[in-house]
Amino acid sequence: MPNSRDIDLSALQNMPSKTRRQWRFLAETDSTNAEISRRLAKHPPEQGLIILADSQTDGKGRLGRTWYSAPGTGVYISTLIRPNLPPEQLPILTLMAGLATVIAVNEFSSNRAQLKWPNDLLLNGKKIAGVLCEYHPKNIPAVIIGIGINVNQTQFPADIKEIATSLKLETGEEINRTALIKQLITQLDFQYSELKKYKVETLIKNWTRHTDLFGKTITLKKSSQSITGKAIRLDNLGRLVIANESGEETALDSGEVRLG
Repeated sequence: MPNSRDIDLSALQNMPSKTRRQWRFLAETDSTNAEISRRLAKHPPEQGLIILADSQTDGKGRLGRTWYSAPGTGVYISTLIRPNLPPEQLPILTLMAGLATVIAVNEFSSNRAQLKWPNDLLLNGKKIAGVLCEYHPKNIPAVIIGIGINVNQTQFPADIKEIATSLKLETGEEINRTALIKQLITQLDFQYSELKKYKVETLIKNWTRHTDLFGKTITLKKSSQSITGKAIRLDNLGRLVIANESGEETALDSGEVRLG
């Protein structure tokens, strides 16, 4: 059974859970999201499949970007769920996964990580984690939730070293990845359970507690268009509501947020 230094697969498999989990650990893969996608295409797995990798050669980020995934340093994990949600509410799952991730990360840092809509976590202004949810509508609809967390990296490639950070860089301490993964999966289970009780409003409220975005002037870039305004709130579909100078509000379902 493959293990990597501080990843204890047996401890993860023995975690208590109300749902049946199927853990799969890979020393290396192109992408944990892609790994689940391939399994969906061949023999659709049940809800609860978790793919955990020690490294990724082509980790996925939003907007076609790559997630830097050096071996032995980060958490690269994807799980499969089959939510009973209408398509227009699926973006809520990105917020749900982000909330679970920020709570888990903050268990290991005295400085609080903050959520950046729609799918990033920032610590001291630098990116420390990200979420990528992918919807697969064929056969039984499924959503793959992929999460990447920078844990024990001490350096990054030149093109991202000014904007990326890790728990080790911020705390000065080596973080046990098994302990972090346990916190993450526990939070994912809890937040998803709460969401299934139709507590979307509660999810939005809790997400809002972990961001410093609201009240700030932002520019949101979507395709070739840019919209500038003050970030006001999230609506119950998880869309970002911004107001222009005249107070007119617009709800946006995707885009890249920049301050100022």
